[in-house]
Amino acid sequence: MFLPPPRLTLEQRSQMLQKFWAAEPVVSPITGRSLRTFYVDRAFNPQVVMVGQGREHYRFDQRPRQIVYSQGHLKTMIRSAKERANPVCPQDFQPLVSKRTPAVRFPVEWDWHFVCPKCLSFGSWQYTDKADEAAKKPAAPKKEAPAFHDETIPLPKRMEMAKDGDLFLKLYAAMAQTDCTACGYDCEGYAKALSTGAEKNFTLCVPGKQETESLLKQLLTGAGLVK
Repeated sequence: MFLPPPRLTLEQRSQMLQKFWAAEPVVSPITGRSLRTFYVDRAFNPQVVMVGQGREHYRFDQRPRQIVYSQGHLKTMIRSAKERANPVCPQDFQPLVSKRTPAVRFPVEWDWHFVCPKCLSFGSWQYTDKADEAAKKPAAPKKEAPAFHDETIPLPKRMEMAKDGDLFLKLYAAMAQTDCTACGYDCEGYAKALSTGAEKNFTLCVPGKQETESLLKQLLTGAGLVK
């Protein structure tokens, strides 16, 4: 039998999982040696499993999957924390564990770190005393969204509407069309990142559920971006 894993801090668990999804070696917190890692892909409870020597092992439930919070997510979380409202994870809406420390660059301000205790998503914000770049630049003219960008249109109909498009357009049509940003992008941005290979994880569309995930995998596999 496997021995129970040692008690890890939330930060340790989050960092180990991040290294797994980044395809980096994961080191045992006990022995300092590399762990064998693999993903158990199953609909009801997907897990990341890590196994070391001496029967050391760890399991991480990954529905929803860990993400690194976007700058937009972090701004909302900090605003909530400052208003004494408990910020929640955009993946699973669990209350976040929040930590603030005196800012490295401006000690009279605060740096922030957030971790979700369930999916282990996380993000850090360092105070810079700089106005948002978006506030400095004039807003770019908004492109007209494609006709399928409507969450009330069923997925098969959206794919029919995008059938003559390139990979990006088909990936875009496969999204849930809610622009919820739970994946760290809007629907168009997530499709663009997947189509260019900038984003490797095709399981981040929370509102699209298994239907969208399966179709994204099929499209990316057909394009040779997923094996």
